[in-house]
Amino acid sequence: MTTTHEENSAYFDEIARHYERVDTGSFLLRQYSEIHSLFNILGDITGKSILELSCSDGFYTRKLKQKGAARVVGVDLSEKMIELGKREEAKNPLGIEYVACDVFKLGCIGSFDLVVTPFLLNYARTKEELLEMCQIIHANLKPTGRFVSLNNHPQLHSVSGFEKYGITKSFSQPLRDEMPITVTLIIQHEDAEPQTVTFDSHYFNQATFEWALESAKFTKVCWHQLEISPLGIQKFGQEFWQDYLDNPCVVIIECLK
Repeated sequence: MTTTHEENSAYFDEIARHYERVDTGSFLLRQYSEIHSLFNILGDITGKSILELSCSDGFYTRKLKQKGAARVVGVDLSEKMIELGKREEAKNPLGIEYVACDVFKLGCIGSFDLVVTPFLLNYARTKEELLEMCQIIHANLKPTGRFVSLNNHPQLHSVSGFEKYGITKSFSQPLRDEMPITVTLIIQHEDAEPQTVTFDSHYFNQATFEWALESAKFTKVCWHQLEISPLGIQKFGQEFWQDYLDNPCVVIIECLK
């Protein structure tokens, strides 16, 4: 069943108090792969202006500012998620701006060096919505700006046995554009039972992503496989990560305006 953006907003408002624990719990794929890989691709962001779309509770938003960005604006559809970000900003001020807004209603709010999106594109339900997202991102970049996005991997296969990494993705085979994918994050805590956070995203193949980005006038579209950080290898060993490395479920897209 296709959900509306209003229904998505209400759902993420509801799970916000649980999703907050993604950051404080043990979500291994984020801890030892996503963060390491994303910031390797971003490189030195000192003095940069950055717009983060689909910022959730501000996990990456705060890391972007801590890495030296001059200005960071975090935007999310969920008002409750933005409240969590603002609450953390009040406790530990970094100078981050948080905005609760549907990306489709965002328009152009600035001219940024970088737009970063953790899985935003996978919330597009149709190819037309995917194109519109890319156009909005393009409009918020400087002429020399760069767009970097975490996404579902377009060559997604079965992710059975991935519970050890803190994630499962359920979907029907064969995958096709606009097909829903159910994502479950499994959050381990030393002092409590594991928690799960479940939400839906949508699948698009590589050609469709590239069509949308190129139609939005992006250039030099690059695909980057995630790596495991040296700390992750040291702590768990290469063999522990091999299932993920053989069948990655996340990829990074990078392109220039």
